[in-house]
Amino acid sequence: MLVLPMLLGLPSLAAAQHRTAVDYGLAVGSTALIIAGWSQALRIADNPSRWAEANPFLGHHPSEGHVNTMETLYLAWNGAAFLLPKTPRRIWYVAVTVVEAVAVTHSLSMGISIGF
Repeated sequence: MLVLPMLLGLPSLAAAQHRTAVDYGLAVGSTALIIAGWSQALRIADNPSRWAEANPFLGHHPSEGHVNTMETLYLAWNGAAFLLPKTPRRIWYVAVTVVEAVAVTHSLSMGISIGF
C-alpha cells in the first residue's frame, strides 16, 4: 500500500534536483558500459565451453535468460540512481563506470567482442 504514494512522489523528488551535463554524461556512460557488458555476457552464455563468466551474480555459466534478467536489473538500478542526491549519485555512477570499464576491457582482452 505504501508503494503507490512512493511512486507518485518520485517524480517530484527527481524534479527537485539540479542536474548538470556531468550527471547526464556519467549516467549515459555507465549505462553504455552496462549494455556492452550485457552483450559480452550473452556471448559467454552462448559459448560455455570457451569462456566462463566472472560476475559472481551471474555464475560461471549462466543461461541467456539469467543474463537478460540480471542485466535488466542492473539497468533499472542504474536508472534509479538518477534519483539520488548529487554526491551519492555521482559516486554511484563513477563506481559503476569503473567496474564496468574494467570488466568490459578484461572481456575484450579475452576475445569477447561487443555486439548483439
